[in-house]
Amino acid sequence: MITLGIDGGGTKTRCVAVDEEGEVLASTTVGSTNINAVDHLTVRERLAEAIVTVLSQASIDPDDVFAVGLGMSGVGRPADAQLVRRWMGEILPKAHTYVDNDAVAALASGTGGDLYGVVVISGTGMIVLGIDRAGNRGRAGGWGAILGDPGGGFSIGAAILQSITTAADESGPATLLTERVLAHLGLRDVQELIRWTYGQSGWAHVAALAPLAEACAAEDDEVAFRILAWAADNLAQRTEAVVRRLGLEAEHFPLVLAGGNLRDGLLRRLVTMRLEEVAPQAEIVTPYLEAAVGAALLALKQVWKERD
Repeated sequence: MITLGIDGGGTKTRCVAVDEEGEVLASTTVGSTNINAVDHLTVRERLAEAIVTVLSQASIDPDDVFAVGLGMSGVGRPADAQLVRRWMGEILPKAHTYVDNDAVAALASGTGGDLYGVVVISGTGMIVLGIDRAGNRGRAGGWGAILGDPGGGFSIGAAILQSITTAADESGPATLLTERVLAHLGLRDVQELIRWTYGQSGWAHVAALAPLAEACAAEDDEVAFRILAWAADNLAQRTEAVVRRLGLEAEHFPLVLAGGNLRDGLLRRLVTMRLEEVAPQAEIVTPYLEAAVGAALLALKQVWKERD
């Protein structure tokens, strides 16, 4: 029994083929499939490309795919999810399809496919999603860079850039970030940041600066530390709001930390400390599955649930 799992984030999309034991048989990565940020034709083409690639790698007949699970950013509205289901019906007509938000797949990656608990994600953006035992959902964040995703990579990268320009204006403290960012980008002076920042579309290039805050904070740079502390506080505040909304204050539940900014390092430690204050009853969990595998598990569980 072959199942496909797709984790469609804001900057890249991961697709895996797994067998009935959960072993990954093939995998590939394509570009973003966020239907709010990428035109629909491109999204469909990328999904088809990813599926064809993994099936080819593992010599799998499309008719042998039992189910496909998609955890995709940008499918919050029922109409969006329905559109993706229609595409899957065209690409894999014999497969059962499960479509949900990419945060749901991230939660499943830390719970083995169970939809209970809270997931905190800090990647290019951020989101906190919670699901209680009755299946009720609560979320905070996930608004996108302009409307506000504090604690995500873009917000950290933007804070880094703003701290550099503030230091250049001598209206704020000097910071190691100036030297490290310019060296990282191969720029000669702060003025060149203007072209670099505004000369590229999207948010990923700014979000990619986030690890430099970790590096500079490790060298006792106070500005970098404050940026990460601010990010951690915002992630914790939104987690507390979701826990309160779902009435999980008295329950023991898994709290999954996901996304590239929370794999390790100072931000993860600061977030953990704050979460222990606002949600002491939670068990902080690190994902032990790839999010795309979590999406595949969700698809299988949904099929079995519908058959019961």
